[in-house]
Amino acid sequence: MITRYIKILLAVLGLVALFAAGLAIRRVVLSAQFEQYGRPLPFNLESALEFRYVRMLFETGHIPRLDKAVQVPEGVVVRETYTLGAEYVYAAAARLFPRTLPLDERVRWIAAAWFCLGIPLMSLWLWAWTRSAWAAGIAGAYYAVALAAVMRSTGQELQHENFALPLLIGHWALGALANRVKGRAAFFIAALLSALMLACAMSAWDLIQYYVILWGIWSYVRFVAGKYFRDTKACLAWWLILLALAGAGVLNPYLRAHAFAGSFAMLLAYGVALGLGVERLFPLFRRSARLLIPLLPLIAGALWIQQYGETYSHFLELLWAKLRFLNHKPADPALLTFDQRILWTAPLNSATFLLTATLFPVTLWLSVLAGTIALFHTRAHPDPEINQLLSYTVISLLAFVFFVRFHVFLILGFAALLGWLGYWVSVKRSFTRWLILVLLLVGVGVEAAHVMNSPARWGSVPVYLNEKRELCRWLRSNTAGERVLANFGLSSFLLTYANCPIVLHPKFESPGIRERVRAYGEALFKSNEEGFRAWMEPFGVPYYVYALGEFADIQPESQMRYCVNALNPPPSAAARLFEKRPEQGRYFRFLWGNAKYRVFRVITRADELSAGRLAAEAMQALRQGRRPDAENKATQALMYDPQNTNAMQVLLRLR
Repeated sequence: MITRYIKILLAVLGLVALFAAGLAIRRVVLSAQFEQYGRPLPFNLESALEFRYVRMLFETGHIPRLDKAVQVPEGVVVRETYTLGAEYVYAAAARLFPRTLPLDERVRWIAAAWFCLGIPLMSLWLWAWTRSAWAAGIAGAYYAVALAAVMRSTGQELQHENFALPLLIGHWALGALANRVKGRAAFFIAALLSALMLACAMSAWDLIQYYVILWGIWSYVRFVAGKYFRDTKACLAWWLILLALAGAGVLNPYLRAHAFAGSFAMLLAYGVALGLGVERLFPLFRRSARLLIPLLPLIAGALWIQQYGETYSHFLELLWAKLRFLNHKPADPALLTFDQRILWTAPLNSATFLLTATLFPVTLWLSVLAGTIALFHTRAHPDPEINQLLSYTVISLLAFVFFVRFHVFLILGFAALLGWLGYWVSVKRSFTRWLILVLLLVGVGVEAAHVMNSPARWGSVPVYLNEKRELCRWLRSNTAGERVLANFGLSSFLLTYANCPIVLHPKFESPGIRERVRAYGEALFKSNEEGFRAWMEPFGVPYYVYALGEFADIQPESQMRYCVNALNPPPSAAARLFEKRPEQGRYFRFLWGNAKYRVFRVITRADELSAGRLAAEAMQALRQGRRPDAENKATQALMYDPQNTNAMQVLLRLR
């Protein structure tokens, strides 16, 4: 009994040590970022919007249903536009920190610590699956220190994925535990919690759909094979997952608005459920029916359910473009659609050999070894779990080749495979297996050393940080929180740190915002100054912030003019005016600028009418000899429209 308690204590200490090591290495990277860029280090893009909602919850205790400051003038329904969940945890936990610590610092600690919960969960998953301490320790160690796991989880930026991934790993760990426990009640509780974990992960980050798609495919394959669902426990666990996901799709406002319950993965799962029902009614139905019946909801949904396709078709479009052009972005933007052009950027770029070697310096090669051994092992000792892990890892590797962002999924497969290799080594000791164990342990050290070598480079680079700070200071001092139009990459920063309501925001899962960004780019590069103003006027925005550098010769395919198929805009294009001749604008008055940004006040049609009316009154006052009144009216007219010629003439006559 004492020995058992000692083992439990050592296991707990080991898990705590892995958690602490993971958190420490991420804080080292973040501290290096602070040292290089200074404090406070602001958030950017969607991260800035997420921090803004955390700040709202922390200060007021609630988030408005309709946020009129985003996507003005109509605003957005927050819970239908963003995957809320992490914000409530961050705001609540932030109250436990000392009051002297700034809120952004508290949130960064919490975000990194939450992600690091996935490290002991990874160990618990491998232990529940293999009952091997070696497997648990190695899997957790790699997930704690591997660059692919560290790079986006330091807390420098808030990522919804960092909140969702520990929940996904928890789903796997509880699922493995359910397969091991004895007793119906214990099994049901573990399986139910596993299903709820996956539903929560899905609600926290919609790209968890990638795993749900794989789950749906595995369900179909196992149903066709006809063996998996004969296991009562496995069948019950599957039904609990289906019900939990369907429930999340109906109850969660974001998933409901984005038609997750009618997604391709869920339609395939409904088909499997239909097949199970038919099989129960007609036990001897043919194999051909096994193949066809589960596909019926998917086929019907693809033909008649359009909402899901409209929401996520841009990802399928991008994948098709990468397949069509062999994963190389064409120099001619006319060969792509707008959605393909604007999405084919940094996070969704294709992987290169250099980037792959940087992200996975050790894990890739050791995982190839582990995968090869596992493949031969399963021939002699069939195991559906290792087959599923192998297929997950291979598919994730292919996804990573096309979309770099999928490295967050790939490192999960690599860490689990290397943990399984630790289990394989421990089963039967031999010189070869001990050698592999040494390689695994050395690999952990190499991965950690790789991260610790110049750690500042592993965070995202805050581009034009000083210029952004200057811009926010000017806007706070001179605009009194009025609406601004800026590119979608800058807008969320201005909303969070200058308190200026914004027209555009970085949330491309919404067809409406994608269309608005496209219209903005086309008005900027294909219309003249008057046309650009005409596009802006419905939004009621008095200020426009232009970012210099739209005509740089370096990497034109990453610029907005490429995205709207206007690499060579006409001479009259509004962008050329803002870039080259800011003082010559008729409808955009240049107010302020620095090395990167320029602020213009928009002279609207209403401003022109007001200026015309005041200028006419000034002229009438001048004719009647009321010189002070004429000067006052003419000055007011020029405040509305600095180029009103009648007001200028009045002031010239008064001199």
